[in-house]
Amino acid sequence: MIDLRLLKKIFILQDLSDNELEQVLAATRPHSVPAQNIVMTEGEPGEVMYIMCEGEVEITKRLVLQFDDGVPRDKVMIRLKADDGVIFGEMALIDNDVRSATVTALTDCRLLELGKDCFYELVHQNPKMGIKILWRLSQMLSQRLRQTGNEVVKLTTALAIALEA
Repeated sequence: MIDLRLLKKIFILQDLSDNELEQVLAATRPHSVPAQNIVMTEGEPGEVMYIMCEGEVEITKRLVLQFDDGVPRDKVMIRLKADDGVIFGEMALIDNDVRSATVTALTDCRLLELGKDCFYELVHQNPKMGIKILWRLSQMLSQRLRQTGNEVVKLTTALAIALEA
């Protein structure tokens, strides 16, 4: 049984009541991933969001440039632990695009899957809960967009300085 305290740590679920958290929990299904296995792969279609219950994962992005050996490389973006209230794959709930990163289990992981169809059904049954989740989700994505914009400015500044030298 999943403790609701775990769900309350998750940013997009923090405005929900215990009853609403139970509804979200009921819409999920358990998913176990052994250590060193891929949970989701960059570039593949995504239909579910994952809630981490136990374990640690690594998120990587494929580098655009290939090096002399012609082998594409991945860059580790971040490592996440379930204790920190982690979700990933959340963009699959709101768009029809492919996965933007690869997630690999570093340890045995216990996850909950929330499928897009189940999420839409939750929002349809309880629009007030849907607004709370989508509001938090939009805040999270807005923060990421701002952070990405700042990183682009830093990179273009560094490139301009390097080209002037």
